[in-house]
Amino acid sequence: MKRRSFVIAANGDVNSNDEGSEVICANPNDPVDIFQERPALLRKVSFMSSPLSPNNSSGESYKFKKKPIVKIIKTSVPELNGKFAWVHSYYQSRDRYAATLLNSESGAGNNYNKNNTNLHPALLYFGSDEHESWIKTGKNKARCSNTNTIFLPPTTIAHLTWFDVLSLYLQYLSMTTFHSATLADSLQKLMRSFQNYILPPLSWGLFAIIILPGLIARGATKYTQGQLFHTFSLHTSDLLTFLSFLVGTNAIARFILSEYNVVKQKADSMQIQRQLRNGVPPSSKSRNNPKNRSFTTAEMLEYRVDYYFSTSKWAKVALLLSLTFILIAVGAGLLAVFLDDHSISNAAWIAWTFVADPGTHADAPEGILVRFVSFSITVGGMIIFALMIGIISDSIGEKVDDLKKGKSRIIESGHSVLLGWNDKSLAIIQQIALANESEGGGTIVVLAESDKEMLEDMLTSAVLSKENPLRLLGTEVIFRSGNPLLESELRKISVNTARSVISLSKTQEDMDPDEADANQVRQVMALKTFEEFEGACHVVVEIQDVDNAELCSLVAPNFAEVIVTNDLIGRLMIQCARCPGLASVLEEMMGFEGSEFYIEEWPELIGKTFYEITCRFDEAVPIGIRSSDGKLFINPDNELTVQEGDKILVLAEDNDSYEVNNNSYSPHAYATECISKILEEEKRTEKILFCGWRRDMSDMIAQLDEYVAKGSELWLFNLVPAQERAELLKDKGNKAQLDLKNLRVVNVVGNPIIRRDLNAMRAVDAHGCPTADTITLDQFDSILILADALAREKGANMMSCDSRSLSSLLIIQDLMTKQHEARKMEDPYIKPPCSPVSEILDTRTKSLLKVVDCKGLGYIMSNQIISAVMAQVSEEKDINIVLREILTAEGSETFIRPISRFVDLSEEDTLSFWDVALRARQRREVAIGYKPQDMDFKEAAHLIINPPDKSIARKWSHQDVIVTFALD
Repeated sequence: MKRRSFVIAANGDVNSNDEGSEVICANPNDPVDIFQERPALLRKVSFMSSPLSPNNSSGESYKFKKKPIVKIIKTSVPELNGKFAWVHSYYQSRDRYAATLLNSESGAGNNYNKNNTNLHPALLYFGSDEHESWIKTGKNKARCSNTNTIFLPPTTIAHLTWFDVLSLYLQYLSMTTFHSATLADSLQKLMRSFQNYILPPLSWGLFAIIILPGLIARGATKYTQGQLFHTFSLHTSDLLTFLSFLVGTNAIARFILSEYNVVKQKADSMQIQRQLRNGVPPSSKSRNNPKNRSFTTAEMLEYRVDYYFSTSKWAKVALLLSLTFILIAVGAGLLAVFLDDHSISNAAWIAWTFVADPGTHADAPEGILVRFVSFSITVGGMIIFALMIGIISDSIGEKVDDLKKGKSRIIESGHSVLLGWNDKSLAIIQQIALANESEGGGTIVVLAESDKEMLEDMLTSAVLSKENPLRLLGTEVIFRSGNPLLESELRKISVNTARSVISLSKTQEDMDPDEADANQVRQVMALKTFEEFEGACHVVVEIQDVDNAELCSLVAPNFAEVIVTNDLIGRLMIQCARCPGLASVLEEMMGFEGSEFYIEEWPELIGKTFYEITCRFDEAVPIGIRSSDGKLFINPDNELTVQEGDKILVLAEDNDSYEVNNNSYSPHAYATECISKILEEEKRTEKILFCGWRRDMSDMIAQLDEYVAKGSELWLFNLVPAQERAELLKDKGNKAQLDLKNLRVVNVVGNPIIRRDLNAMRAVDAHGCPTADTITLDQFDSILILADALAREKGANMMSCDSRSLSSLLIIQDLMTKQHEARKMEDPYIKPPCSPVSEILDTRTKSLLKVVDCKGLGYIMSNQIISAVMAQVSEEKDINIVLREILTAEGSETFIRPISRFVDLSEEDTLSFWDVALRARQRREVAIGYKPQDMDFKEAAHLIINPPDKSIARKWSHQDVIVTFALD
């Protein structure tokens, strides 16, 4: 059986010893017999035998009638306070009493069990005959390893009062005479309640009603004994005032006395330890000498005041009220003596007015003593009110500071919650604000470990910025500081009533990606504890490494939508690099500004094929069907029929901005003609350049291998030594060796912002030695400039990375132009160079891109697009399936097609957008918009996704392009 002992410190704190080992004492004389070495203790705690005991004579029996039973008080364990213990020895080296905790329960059942070894305090105190042998046989020498042994300082023990003795005697009679354990337990609870809740007010009531009026009546010469009740009626206010002073003085005196005992105990303990270290036996005489103390009274007073101020928020208030009470009580007593009417209640009121209003002491009666007392009370009142103002000011200041730090609870429902803060947060807030615009605004709550004031300053700066300012559009953003992983912090922001939750990962500068993903898994587990919002709240979790995406599904299946940001950014950049202008299309498609994805059921379309519903929405573009069993078909076969319970996936400006039309549109005859005579385009080999390095480079290479034709080349141009790239691509052993089927990777070492390195690239082998392969920038089919991870690892922020990317973009554009002009002199029909695409992290950099003359082709706002994706998924979780398909090589992708792929302009050049869309359906492509040749992508933002006037014919030119969803 595992044994436990308790050691109670001088301040009442309890430490347990689960091993139950013997207490090792520094003094070889420990323990000592309490009756021989501590005779004063007998008197202090009333260790003598019970006065009701039938046998307390001297001699041998008297020794066994010394029953040192005490009551435990003022410990840090509430379960111990109020229990009884039997003290059997004293450890002078530690100044502790070893005691056995007595069992106050009488035993199970209704019958008393006399063989119970856990003695009831009543049986031990009154020494029943059947248990006297238990004392005589030596079992009273309980060892320190006993299960119920505790070590008590003198401040935690109290002698038994007459009420305690009466309670024990009644329990004793119940067990020995009536043999009823249940009755004894009931009496114990009844007497304890009576002692704690009834006896104190009853005593004060009897004192106030009977004794005080008699004393006052007896002391007043003008009253006789028969006028007792008349006196009470005339002096009720005086009696109540005197009673209030008596109660308050008693409380203050008891507190001061308890503090004195604590201070004395600490002084004695320090003196004992010092004597033991010096090899001097502890002596009570030396401990009682104030000169032997190692601290002054002022130091101890300062320490105790600081202790209470630190542990209780009401300590300052209690001190102020106590000082005020003492000042009024002393002042009232002096004024009652010196004033003519000698009324204590009037004197107390006058003293209060002197304390509350310093000006009233000018009206004090004449007399030097009265005015001196009045002046003293007034000065004390001024000091007290100065302290009160200081305390109130501090309290208000602390409360305001707490509010500034974001420690108060948020009472909201239907709000959006953002957990964590990174470089995507402001863009997500912008997208959610755009989504809430149609509803007049909403509420966004941000819980992050960053300082609340700092986050508010960042939001304010973004709103007031002149370059792409953040528009809240009526949405309120509330910040709170705290750890999002803690359930208590999540409840503080009312996450259980939220509409959506977005959990953002820490950046690579703050934490390793794998550790950040582990934190996100714990975040999902913390959110999973809130069963209230299951099914009603959309949870979106950001994961950095694609290999960790399945972890969230393991801990909480079908609970959260996982967005692997690095993987998604990599796919975006690959698609945008191979298809110039696609970045603008995706940016327009993913955000809430413009058209976005909506899924809704339309009963009037049941029985129609997907080809037939192509022209059934004037203000939307249908792109897929979600079946009643949850399967989503994007760009389905033309013959797929809409069944009951199916929903239509469309691109529309808002969920209430489109309706089904009356099917009155008659397509052009040319729109239904077969276009099989147009030959299919064959894949050709490509040469692609990646400038910069990313942690997930191996994932990007594997994704690119799925897109390109066999024999294509990927040139990696960055500062990473060639010898280290193989290990980095394997992510320190976390990933397998790349198995490429279509790509050949060529390594080049150089700095993307140095013109000399970019002008002529020479390949190196795996050991860093130059090879014969060389290439110039104008020979590449696609160039992608990455936000270099190496620079971010060295402490560069988003703006610094964007500065490097812009510098590379400018140098590459200039070199490509000059190199192309030089080749054009040799071959006038050489194709123009590609448009390099640069990754931009900070949305504020967008305003600088017009200097580079990108026209929507030369950049991709990766963070902005990812933020828009996360915001859309938080509003409708099924959108994650859509985005996952259109951004991967499997399934339908986004393409920018020439108009000649669908229309032979030599035969017909005047068609409506719906006519072109019907022609695209013959190739199993969904036309979602177009860009005229005389507009760049920024100017054609309203046309490239869900254009207006779809039924109105327009004249098409050879440079017009169509944006579609297609399988290939």
